[in-house]
Amino acid sequence: MQQFFKLARSVSSPAILVTSIWCAIVIGVAIGPIDYPQQPSAIVLAVITLGVLLFVSGHQAGIWCFSVWLRHRSNFPASSAGVLHIAVASASLVGVAGIALIAVDRVALSGVINGGYSELLRCAPDLVDSIEIKRTPLIYVGYLTFSFAYAALALFLLKGEEFHGWVAYVAQLSIVSPVGYALLYSGRMPILFMIMLIVSTGLVRIRQGRSILPRGHYLLAKMVVFLLLFGIYTNAMWSSRRNFCIQMSGVIQELQLKDRQKKSEQMRDYQQHLAEAGKSRSALIDAADLSSMIERAKPSRDAIPPTRSAAASGLLSRMEELWYARPRAYVLQAVESGRLSSDAAIDILSTYFYLTHGVRIIDTVWHARQQLSPHWGAYEIGVLSPILRVFAPNSQWLTTMTMQLKSTQIYGFFPTVWAAAFIDFGAIGSIIYILIWGFAAGWSDFRARTSELATPPLLLTFILASIFLSPIQGPLGIANSALVLCSMVALGMAVDLATVLSRSRRLEPGISSA
Repeated sequence: MQQFFKLARSVSSPAILVTSIWCAIVIGVAIGPIDYPQQPSAIVLAVITLGVLLFVSGHQAGIWCFSVWLRHRSNFPASSAGVLHIAVASASLVGVAGIALIAVDRVALSGVINGGYSELLRCAPDLVDSIEIKRTPLIYVGYLTFSFAYAALALFLLKGEEFHGWVAYVAQLSIVSPVGYALLYSGRMPILFMIMLIVSTGLVRIRQGRSILPRGHYLLAKMVVFLLLFGIYTNAMWSSRRNFCIQMSGVIQELQLKDRQKKSEQMRDYQQHLAEAGKSRSALIDAADLSSMIERAKPSRDAIPPTRSAAASGLLSRMEELWYARPRAYVLQAVESGRLSSDAAIDILSTYFYLTHGVRIIDTVWHARQQLSPHWGAYEIGVLSPILRVFAPNSQWLTTMTMQLKSTQIYGFFPTVWAAAFIDFGAIGSIIYILIWGFAAGWSDFRARTSELATPPLLLTFILASIFLSPIQGPLGIANSALVLCSMVALGMAVDLATVLSRSRRLEPGISSA
């Protein structure tokens, strides 16, 4: 057991973890069940190596700078249980209230069948600007607050020994926010991100010389149940989405045809200088009409659903045509011999592609680099897109970005942290971006081990989770993780500020009497 904790403490170093994760991804792409032709290429290996070296350099610089700066400075006291209780309970309730506001807006006030609308955009994300849905102030308030639930749960797991009674239950209630967000938007990434944050809190605790999970609260049993439910949900959602996309293929083709016709008309209007402000960004179809189309396209109860074998055949053809990949020979042999069922094969290949195809996208981005201009966060930070659509409807920022991504065959795929950094900030900007990511990792790693502050371990938890998911997206692009980062930093700073002020008030009588 001591050897395990020693190994885990080493792996929990951000520099070692990022190196390990990317070595595992490269090996997985080279020998895994999906054959990405000519991948990983020499360019991909060079980009990954450079990215890892930049992160490690930033990490070491962060440790060195703060170790020198803080060498002769006094440490802060540990936060009191009272401060932690108020902070975690407040953040948890605010986060749960935030996701409730989003749910009310999407389910009751938007005018669409939420599940159908979300699934439709998963099948055809390019239609997002063509569907007019009602948005109320509730959704904006919800987006500003729902991410505090992530921060509350992370701080509870980091300081779990301090929590008892109703506060502990309120803190664990925070799990409602990521689960609700995933269900509302028919996704998995919010839950996967939360799982990675939970794993990362365990690594931070090991880094601090403590147990993986706080004692009490039955957290290990709850984690096992949560992971099992997530696996069931993932498989069910894969099947549901495949069937839905097949059922809605006619609706999607009709909407895409109308969208192309409308854009052609808008281009003619623009060229003739007849387009009026706001006219060019009007939606193609409103929420009520979309809901009716989805309901009409759904099969009757007597219809025979597509079989898994048919779905597997469809996946294989899709892999060849759209994913530019195919199963490796040993997978096909296992299916043909009966050692691996087609059901299991389709689940394995789908999940594996989901986690590893970003390596091929690095190669795509490199070869298309001359066609891409910086987008300054709009690509990664998901919350910026709806803000721009609503408050800057005539802006061409998102349109330009979408056109570039589609023309280079990047649209709809995960880019990894390295490609996402380039798409958002260009060559020089991406280097600075990765160095800042590494520098923040070094500072938080150093301070989490040498102080009682709340902010460094929270920030380190976020960074470790972003490293785990870096083969998919950048640290600001994982299920609105930019909002989660802001919430975690805000909660940590609030706790630390309250602790400092409390200490100052306790010292004041002694100072005045002296």
